[in-house]
Amino acid sequence: MSTVEIVEMNEAEVADHPVSWPEHFSEVITAQSENLDRQGAQAFACNFLPSKRPLFVPSDTEYLTLELNTALSASLSHQFGDRDRTILKWQPGDVLIYPNCESSRWTWENPHSTCVFFLPYSRLKRMIMEGRVASFHHPVLMPGISRHDTKLRNLLTMIAQEMNDERSNGPLYIASLVDAALIHLARNYVTENIDFFEAQNLLSSAQLEDIRTFILDNLDEPIEVADLADAAGVKLSEFSRLFRVATGSTPYQYVLRERIEWSEELLRTTELSLAEISYASGFSSQSHFTRTFRKQNSLTPLSYRNNFR
Repeated sequence: MSTVEIVEMNEAEVADHPVSWPEHFSEVITAQSENLDRQGAQAFACNFLPSKRPLFVPSDTEYLTLELNTALSASLSHQFGDRDRTILKWQPGDVLIYPNCESSRWTWENPHSTCVFFLPYSRLKRMIMEGRVASFHHPVLMPGISRHDTKLRNLLTMIAQEMNDERSNGPLYIASLVDAALIHLARNYVTENIDFFEAQNLLSSAQLEDIRTFILDNLDEPIEVADLADAAGVKLSEFSRLFRVATGSTPYQYVLRERIEWSEELLRTTELSLAEISYASGFSSQSHFTRTFRKQNSLTPLSYRNNFR
């Protein structure tokens, strides 16, 4: 991975945005992946010299932040929110898990190298909404160090390698690795923080499940934003913003993706004609369906079906 070294930084320089601070220590090793909802995933390879000022990491409700120690042990001093400062030993292979609803401050005595990962929170919420992991209303990461979780370490290492490989298996493969990491995090490192998220008036996982149930029950019908707002029990004027924050997609984009996924299921498992599938998936015509399907999947519905024959 390509890296650069920065001697020190000023705390105010990294407070503007939660994902900006690794830029002071590294070069980005990946672009965002369009296959991981709006925000995508990012990774940074970092080389740290001993700190002279505290590193301030703002709280973040868009990303889950993890940092893998890739070389050299370090003694870290950290403070989450208003809690007491704690000192810990960080070994190569350990994964540092940042809180995604609290700011934190860090200092360190030793030079060390890491890879910092930002995984989309909206992707985790979508998995919960789809029932792929245990249900949480407002999931947050439990901060700390994971020392012996080889599965998490290996998944993060594979993500970084794929993102930095010119001969990568592609964004869909990276997306599958990110999904696997998020499922593992949800099963082992996630808890509830209802007070924090309700104070910001964000959609809960239960509301998102109600929205998805409504969509799936009405895919063969026109679906309006007002219908989704009613399903969630949210004011129409606030719904689109809250939905995008929670899922990383606009309501239109999300409904369209569900229509495409349902059409894929029908193409794989039934002998329905393209016209029948078009209407069953809520498209106005076969031509509209074919055009949209090709734009989303880079192949026609018929070609997609033939791949499974």
